[in-house]
Amino acid sequence: MSFRVNTNVASMQSREYLRQTSEAQGRTINRVTSGLRIVASGDDAAGLAVANSFRSDQAVLAQGVRNANDGLSALQTIDGGINNIGRLLDRARTLATQSASGTFSGDRNVLNSEFSSVIGEIDRQAQSVGLSSGGSYAKSLSMFIGGGRTANGISSTANGSVGVDLSTSTVDARSLGLKGVQAQGVASTDIGTGSASTSVSAIVNDTTNRTSTAVSGFTDLYFRGSGFSDGDQIRVSVNLSGATDADNLVININAAIDSAGGVSTQAATAFKNAGIRALVVTDATGKKSLGFTSPSAAFQVAAGDRLSNALLGNVTSSVNPTGLTLTNTLTGGAATAAAATAFGAAGAGTVTVRFQGANLTSPVNIALTVAAGTTIDQALASLTSAVSSNSTLQAAGISVQTATAGSALVFANSRGERFEVLASGDVQNRLGLGSFRGSSGAGGTFDYSTITGAVGTFATAAQSLEFSIGGGPTQTVSVTPAAATLAGATAALNATFAATAALSAAGLKATNDGTVITIASTNGSNFRMTALGATDIFGFNSTGATSVADAAETQAGNTDVNFFLGGGAQQTSLLAFSAIRNGDDDQTITVSANDSSGAAQTLAVVLRNDSTVRNAGSVDEAIDAINTALQQSNNSTLQQIVAVKDKASPAGTEGIRFTSTLAAFRIGIGTNKSTTGIGNQGSVISAATVGTGSTAGISSQEAAERAVTSLGEAITKLGTAQAVVGRGQNQFTFAVNLAQSQLTNLAASESRVRDADLAEEAANLTKAGILLQAGISALAQANSAPQQVVSLLRG
Repeated sequence: MSFRVNTNVASMQSREYLRQTSEAQGRTINRVTSGLRIVASGDDAAGLAVANSFRSDQAVLAQGVRNANDGLSALQTIDGGINNIGRLLDRARTLATQSASGTFSGDRNVLNSEFSSVIGEIDRQAQSVGLSSGGSYAKSLSMFIGGGRTANGISSTANGSVGVDLSTSTVDARSLGLKGVQAQGVASTDIGTGSASTSVSAIVNDTTNRTSTAVSGFTDLYFRGSGFSDGDQIRVSVNLSGATDADNLVININAAIDSAGGVSTQAATAFKNAGIRALVVTDATGKKSLGFTSPSAAFQVAAGDRLSNALLGNVTSSVNPTGLTLTNTLTGGAATAAAATAFGAAGAGTVTVRFQGANLTSPVNIALTVAAGTTIDQALASLTSAVSSNSTLQAAGISVQTATAGSALVFANSRGERFEVLASGDVQNRLGLGSFRGSSGAGGTFDYSTITGAVGTFATAAQSLEFSIGGGPTQTVSVTPAAATLAGATAALNATFAATAALSAAGLKATNDGTVITIASTNGSNFRMTALGATDIFGFNSTGATSVADAAETQAGNTDVNFFLGGGAQQTSLLAFSAIRNGDDDQTITVSANDSSGAAQTLAVVLRNDSTVRNAGSVDEAIDAINTALQQSNNSTLQQIVAVKDKASPAGTEGIRFTSTLAAFRIGIGTNKSTTGIGNQGSVISAATVGTGSTAGISSQEAAERAVTSLGEAITKLGTAQAVVGRGQNQFTFAVNLAQSQLTNLAASESRVRDADLAEEAANLTKAGILLQAGISALAQANSAPQQVVSLLRG
């Protein structure tokens, strides 16, 4: 055995054990006093991370439960409001039933006054609970509750959210079918039995009106709206049998509407879904006019003949039942050739007559094959026959009105719509519509973006050339080569093109291959041309070609009044339109609206007339391009917007108006070089509500009967909306129950990881106390051991 003074190993060991015991006792005291097993991260770093995750999930779920309870409270408020609206509908239906009785002898205006106030109160209460159109809750409501897990491609956030879509559960009067979009005829014309001159009976029996109809005994109305516009407009052919008064007329019109909507086409289905109905509108003085209403769709109605125009109130005078004429005519710029005149060898080929406008969504070409011996009389007969047998032109109401040799051709449109008639390949102007060449002279394509001539004289003499860019007005230029060479003639053409604004904008450029000249558009513009006079300087001469004025259009008086847009819908101002002629004049139209959740929806439509697409050569083509793009967007919000054709005055130019039942929408109008296409370029046009639309009423027995039916349908719609609200309440309740269960289990899981086991810790505390006492005693003894060595030294 050895004894050391300098190093007291026993003391050192005692101190270390005492330190460990003291620390263990401290940790145990912390756990006992805090109740936590993990007081610091060093106690259990991995366990602390798990416990913190559980605690964070609990915080999310606790707030999520509050969110769901808030949503549940809102839905309960809405539910209570819907219950009250249901009672209002019951009262309105009671009033309507009372007024619908044939034995009612009281004042229906008194009933109607209360009825109107009930409808107004429905709107007020729907707005108060946020379920009016565009209301604060009329959208898809999503509540994040938490507790979700990522699975099958669904994120934890999406899995932890619940929602209810109230965007189609609005309960204001319009949504319930008690208010809607209404197009009304001229209110000042009384078609009721109280007016002997303009009553339905007088209008239907008027000889002029009856002879204007396409089919005897029927009159036509045309409807345009979202999904049934332009070339897909709906023709409603109304049987006049039994239409002796306004009420019977409405019955016949609605039967025709049902028949037109029953056809198996997308347009007919869209028309049917619009729910358009005819009705008699009675003003405060008792005058009756024809109206049309839809609960949910913006639309336009137009007369198709003089009889339907008169029924819409467009009569020649207040004492004359004859409808205003709808016939527009177009007269050729020159007389046709004299009788028996042959086309001759120079004119033999194909003459193309093109029709544009009049609701045609693309140009319609009539090709006339003429031989050298074909006479003008034969050509006119062929043209008349071809037009009358062309179903597209007939559907557009276009016909040949005058086709007599030696007189100017006259074309007509029977529905008051503007149109154009152009010709190509008639190099000797036998038809009086101009002597523009086809792509191969007397034949070939109607127009072209490049054309090659024959060998010319290339003399230093002036020759007049005529051009039409994109079907536009004739541009006449005189060109004189400075040098009697092919190069001189080419240079002279290019100098003229550069100096003429319309031709320069079309990108016309002349080139040569050493023998002949080619004229082409560098930007894809289509054009027609001809060379006048007997001298063929540039190689494009057509024997006998003469300058001819463009065809002149004569519009029927007051033809704009046969278009009626539904009031109560959003509309833009009337936007002017001019045809896009040049290949580099693309114009972008941007249509924007917010969906039911408030998210912006946008679509850009490009109007152009180049080698890629030619969709803006007329207002009808542009409207079709816009509506086609809207319908093909598969965007349910933007599909509710439709572009229609309209005019500001009887002799005005046709323009474009956008309309929809959306709460708001905007049209952004792009710019182009020639400022053609839609006007107001560089601006954003916001739509605004125009008119008040229709509101159910019970001021007459007939109106009350319709109101009873409408109110029955409204109660069904209200029930459907309330079912969605109830489903949302149940869904939120179930979500709260699950979240509470998750909260409880997460708290238990966290407790198992974070909380201390006090029984175990009490035992540990006792153990630590005993060890601490023993350690202190042992340390004292260890410290006293060196003193015992001193006794050896004394020995």
